[in-house]
Amino acid sequence: MRWLIISLLAFGLFQGAMADSIRSKINKGNEYFKQGKYEQALAQYQDALLDDPLNEIAIFNKGNAFYKLKKYKEAIDAYQKVVGSENLDLSAKAFYNIGNCYFQQNKLKESIEAYKKALELKPDDYQAKYNLELARAKLKEMADKQQQQPNQQNKNIEPSEFAKKLKEQAEKLVDQRRYNDAYQLMMDGLKKDKTVAAFRNFIQRIKDVVDILGSQET
Repeated sequence: MRWLIISLLAFGLFQGAMADSIRSKINKGNEYFKQGKYEQALAQYQDALLDDPLNEIAIFNKGNAFYKLKKYKEAIDAYQKVVGSENLDLSAKAFYNIGNCYFQQNKLKESIEAYKKALELKPDDYQAKYNLELARAKLKEMADKQQQQPNQQNKNIEPSEFAKKLKEQAEKLVDQRRYNDAYQLMMDGLKKDKTVAAFRNFIQRIKDVVDILGSQET
């Protein structure tokens, strides 16, 4: 029994020394991180993980170092290992940082989902709320630009004389309420002359009328 007690005591001392060593490496990594020495910080966190591969703080901080080095994929991989943590605060921060990684890569839909998950765990996180709205606003802005781009391209097209005369003919057909004929005239002209695309909005308006009337002329 005496030897067992000594052995257990020695094991406890070993465990304590190991924990101190891991903590020391993480703290040294944090010091490097604060100094902007992210490569050195990363090395310390990885060294700590050699001793304790499941250490969530080292994994999380490793993700932070990757993020600062703009290695977003590696950062996300690190944070993903923490999101299931029993420490809900740490898990929420990991989701928040994943959102930031996606945002930096312009993957806005993914970033929005990550911010939402962060808020599910920590509803009062004002920074996550702010970034969520920022990502949503940027996504909407991009969608609006994509929608406006074809119209902007059409504005830059200089219609030929053929295209102008064709539009005049189509307008006369519209005045006669011959919408289907007007639409077909413009579409046939578009096949012959690409500059007819300058009147794309005009063509679309005619098509809308044709669709409403079921292509039946009066």
